[in-house]
Amino acid sequence: MIGIDTNILVRAFLEDDENQAQEAQSFLAKAAKNNSLFISSYAILEFAWVLKVKNYTRKEIYEAIISLTDSTGVIIGQKDVVLEALAKYIAGKADFGDYMIWTDGEKNKSRKVKTFDVIFQKELQEQNA
Repeated sequence: MIGIDTNILVRAFLEDDENQAQEAQSFLAKAAKNNSLFISSYAILEFAWVLKVKNYTRKEIYEAIISLTDSTGVIIGQKDVVLEALAKYIAGKADFGDYMIWTDGEKNKSRKVKTFDVIFQKELQEQNA
């Protein structure tokens, strides 16, 4: 089993550096084929942030992450948290990271989240109404 850093996902997906993209894509395919690829939920969180900064839409970010979680031979850290956060993300307006925090908290018996993020705070209030 081998874990990957976010930059491997980013290079493979964005293909913004031809040599690194090819190396990353080859590595990911080989590791997945051998059922030995681990992607941390933190790498997925960073990946989502990079895509947002690169002006990908919510739907495109959602689809990119779903494709990772559906990939054969890939183990996703905290997969249940990632999938629940992703469902909230595609239906909501806050950042993916906010939904990761919220969902991880729920899994650990934290029913409330304190935030200064107005958009996220509104969603939390609507959920708790």
